[in-house]
Amino acid sequence: MRLRVVLVRPRYAGNVGAVVRVAANFAVPEVVLVEPACPLDDDPDFVRMAMGAERMVTISSAPTLARAVAESPVAVATTSSRHRDTRALHTPAEARERLREAGTEAAAIVFGPERGGLSREELRSCHLAVAVPTNPAFPVLNLAQAVAIMVAALAEDGRVPSPPPDPMDGAATHGELSAAIAHLEEALLASGYLDPHNPERVTGQFRRWLGRTIPTRREVALLHALAAHAFYLFKRSKPAD
Repeated sequence: MRLRVVLVRPRYAGNVGAVVRVAANFAVPEVVLVEPACPLDDDPDFVRMAMGAERMVTISSAPTLARAVAESPVAVATTSSRHRDTRALHTPAEARERLREAGTEAAAIVFGPERGGLSREELRSCHLAVAVPTNPAFPVLNLAQAVAIMVAALAEDGRVPSPPPDPMDGAATHGELSAAIAHLEEALLASGYLDPHNPERVTGQFRRWLGRTIPTRREVALLHALAAHAFYLFKRSKPAD
């Protein structure tokens, strides 16, 4: 399983250093920072906690969570049991099985800031929501601890799922799904189905519904075809000038 760790708005350089060290421990090649609140350049806490792992792991940045996970087939959001999303929470083991069943070989694991975690919209933009089972009386993990548990769980037995014989049956990337939903939104706006002042009220529901299914490239292509056909029907129904 090719994993990418995504840290959204991390606050403390020492925590980022500890996460980079965990990534090196488990051969995770990249840690992506989204809007970090802590500079890393020559920060002594970062250097002390990374223990040289920064030379083995690529540390990149992205302006938004959507950009950070755009090339990943699956985005797995992590949250505490006090989650902000109404979807069922998975354990790390259950998430591993979902990824294996979907036949995906890569995933982005998304972690929120140390204070507050991921927002409701950030959780809903990911395919799965996962919580580490902890003592309800003291459920909050340190960021690096959470990363270590998740990475170890998703790569637990080292088995790699067999890729589908047809690439179209492989999992679509997060960016491919977002593009298809944007195409569908454009078609539904043109047809008058959506409220132009608040299209997200409906397309947000589509995004959450389709996102949590881990759609294939073939299924995403069907969304594009549906949007194109909606455009065609709308234009054909318009009276000629």
